[in-house]
Amino acid sequence: MDPVGDGAGTPFLDAVERELLAVSPGLRGTVWERTAGNWLDAAKGDPASWILQVPDCWGFGGERFEKPGVRAFLDRVTANIAAAERSVDITTFGMPPLPGSPVEEYPDGAFLEAIAAGLKVAAGAAVRGGRRLKVRVLAGVLNVDVFVSPWGFRDRLIRMIGDASAAVDFSVAAMTTRGCTSYNHTKFVLVDGVAVIHGGINWMTNFYIEDGPYGSRGFGGSAPVTDLDIALRGPAAMSAGKFLDVLWAWTRRNASTSARLGCAAWLATNHDRVEECDASLYAGPVPSGDGPLEVISVGSLGYGIAPCDPTSEYRPPPVAQIEQAACDYWLWGARSNNETNTDRDFMTVNPDANAIRALVAAARRKIVLSQQDINGYGHMPLYHALFDVRLLDVLAAKLTADPPVKVRIVLSNPGYPDYSNIASIGEAANAIFRRVRLLTGSTEAAQRAMAENLQLAPLRVSDRPTWPNGYKYRLHTKVVCVDDRAFYVGSRNAYPDTTQDHGFIIEDAAAAAQLNAVFLDRQWRYSKAAAVYDWETNPGTRTAKL
Repeated sequence: MDPVGDGAGTPFLDAVERELLAVSPGLRGTVWERTAGNWLDAAKGDPASWILQVPDCWGFGGERFEKPGVRAFLDRVTANIAAAERSVDITTFGMPPLPGSPVEEYPDGAFLEAIAAGLKVAAGAAVRGGRRLKVRVLAGVLNVDVFVSPWGFRDRLIRMIGDASAAVDFSVAAMTTRGCTSYNHTKFVLVDGVAVIHGGINWMTNFYIEDGPYGSRGFGGSAPVTDLDIALRGPAAMSAGKFLDVLWAWTRRNASTSARLGCAAWLATNHDRVEECDASLYAGPVPSGDGPLEVISVGSLGYGIAPCDPTSEYRPPPVAQIEQAACDYWLWGARSNNETNTDRDFMTVNPDANAIRALVAAARRKIVLSQQDINGYGHMPLYHALFDVRLLDVLAAKLTADPPVKVRIVLSNPGYPDYSNIASIGEAANAIFRRVRLLTGSTEAAQRAMAENLQLAPLRVSDRPTWPNGYKYRLHTKVVCVDDRAFYVGSRNAYPDTTQDHGFIIEDAAAAAQLNAVFLDRQWRYSKAAAVYDWETNPGTRTAKL
C-alpha cells in the first residue's frame, strides 16, 4: 500500500488534543487516543483509493447509471476480512425488520455476502494453520425491537462460511443503552487490530445497492445514498478497537441470551454462553507503526454506559440564548430537549462533538462540511435539540472574522422522514443566521456575512435536479475538512445526537487534497446549482428565505 504524509507539523491535531485533554482526560486510551505511525490504506498505483465512496457516479448521464464505488467498497471489505489472522470486528446500526422495512439489524444482501466471502477465506486459513479466528458483530438497535436475533445472524454466517466455521469463535450482539435514543451507531470493520474500514456507510443493501420492498423508501437501486468511508492502517486501528472493547464490556455486563421487551442487550456466542463473549480483544499498549501519519481516534458513549468522566474538570463555555437550540413548541405532550447543549456530564463521555468543534475552530481559511444535516430531529421519539449551538457559534465566528473564513456546507435534500431532519433548506440557513445575527447584533451585518462568506446547498450528484426517476438525492456522509489540510471522517453527525459513535481526525495536506479531488470538490461542482448561499456567484446577495 502507498503511504500518504507530508510531515509538515500538526497544529490542528494539537488543538483537538488540547480540547480532549480538557474535556475527557480520563477517557484517554479508551474513548480517544492520538497515535503516530499510521498510513492511509491505498492500493499501489491508486493513491486515493483509501477513500471509499458510494455510489461514486458523479455526473451520470442517461437513464441508467453504474455504481462503481459500491463494487470497490465491497471488494475492499472482502479483501480486508480475508486477510484476518486473529480477529474481525464488525459494527452496524439497524432497524427492526418489520413488514415493509427496507433494512435489517445486521448487514444484509451484498454487504453480508462480502463479509461472509472474506470470513470463509480467513476461516479456511485458520483451519490450515491450526488457529482460532475471533469474530465479533455488534449491532445498535432500538430498545423496542423484540425481533432482533443475534442467533439467527450467527447461524446465517456459519452456513455461509461452511465447514471452516468450526475454527471461528463468534460473538454476535445487539444493544441499546437508552430506549430509542442511545445505541451503537458506528459502522466499521476492524481486522487484527491493524486495518480498519470506517465512516458513515450503513450495511443496508436497500438504501445503497438494491430497491427495497414497496413502501419501504429503500431505493438503493434507483436512488442510492451518497456516503463515504476511509481505509486506514496502523496503531489508530487498535485505538478504535479499544473503543469497541468499551461497548462490548457494557454489552457483556447487560447481556441476555433470550430476546425480550426492555432488555438492554442480546448476545449469541458459539454456545449461547455470555461468559464466552470476548469483551476485550485489544488489551495492552498500542503498538508503534511505521507510517507517516498521526491520527486522533475519538468516540462517544452516548447515554447509559458511563455517567461522566470523574476526572474531568471541564466546564462548557457559556452560550448566549442557548434556548434557541430547543424547540419552542410541544408535540405529543413532550417538548424537544436541549440536553446535548446543556448536559456537562454527557459532554465528558461524548468528546467527539468537542473534538469536531475544536477542529473547526482552528480553521483560518476554509471549512467544508458534507453532512446529512446540521439540524437535529426535534420530533418524536427523539426530541433532540435543533442544533449544536456551540458548533454553529464557531461557524458564526468564522463567517464574521477579520479576515473571514469561507464556509461550505452540503446537506441531504430536505424532507423528513427521509434522509433529513428538516422540511426545507431554509431551516438550516435560518439556524446559522440566528447565531450570526446574535453575534453581530445586526440583521444587515448577519445577512452580509453569510452572503459574502457562506456556501449552503442540498446535494446533487449530476446536472440533473433529481435521479432519473424523480427521487431526490440523499447524503449520509459525516465529513469535516478545514483549510484543505485536516479532516474528520466517522459516524458522528454534526447535528445533536446521543448515540455511540466514532471517527478519525487526520492532518495531512496531501490526503486532504485527495479527499477534495475525488469527493468534496465533485460534490460542490454539482450541488452549487441548487445553492441558497454561494459567495462565489452571488457575493453580497442574500438568496435564502429567512
